[in-house]
Amino acid sequence: MSKLLIVEDSIIVQAVFKKLLDEIPEFDYDLASSYAEAKQLLSKRRYEFSVCEHSLKDAKHGEVIALLNKHNLAPIVFTSKINEDFFDDYESAQIVGYVKKVKYHNEELVVKKLLQLRVNKQTSVLVVSDSKIYSSYLKQNLNLHSFKVFNSHNNEDAYEKLDLHPEISLLIIDSNEPYVDTLSVLTYARQNFVNSCLKIIVLSDETNSYFTSSMIHSGADDYLVKDFSRDEFYTRVYQNINKLC
Repeated sequence: MSKLLIVEDSIIVQAVFKKLLDEIPEFDYDLASSYAEAKQLLSKRRYEFSVCEHSLKDAKHGEVIALLNKHNLAPIVFTSKINEDFFDDYESAQIVGYVKKVKYHNEELVVKKLLQLRVNKQTSVLVVSDSKIYSSYLKQNLNLHSFKVFNSHNNEDAYEKLDLHPEISLLIIDSNEPYVDTLSVLTYARQNFVNSCLKIIVLSDETNSYFTSSMIHSGADDYLVKDFSRDEFYTRVYQNINKLC
């Protein structure tokens, strides 16, 4: 069972979560009604996953998110207040995602997301990029969603990782030169990797349609032009892993 902390000051919402979670065996959960109660629970137990309302009666300005981050937890934020200011305020916070409350509905969507995160722990991703900074950025975002992530900074290391880890389900290639030859990595993965269900996403600054189509024809399943948003990145990742055989 996975340990889960829910921080929510609405008794009604707590009751809905309790009913939903009691019907499935995957989570050993605690419910906290305040920042103070969450802090006390976090001092006693370690959790794998968390859900929180960002504005609590004793912590109205998102302090609970910082508290969870301090304990290496990136929460799903379940809140009725999502607007441009909200995103600006928490841009640098470690957050899995957001679900909007609609008159005590969408709790089922939160639980669905939690179950997906639990599955992600068994899903391996290889990120190939010659930029250690960009590679670290991608890994951090994937780790927020509980994926198991490997990094390679050149072709040879990518080939070695693919040979050593047949469980890899998703390959993300940053098509920067000179240390990563995207076409060679694509060819190697398709010709030599034992997992025929492998999904491949290519990331590039190139917007030329010929380049895009050549990557798809060479074995890529998807293509993302850089300076994509984090939400777009996650959308493409999930679109691909949910197509796994």
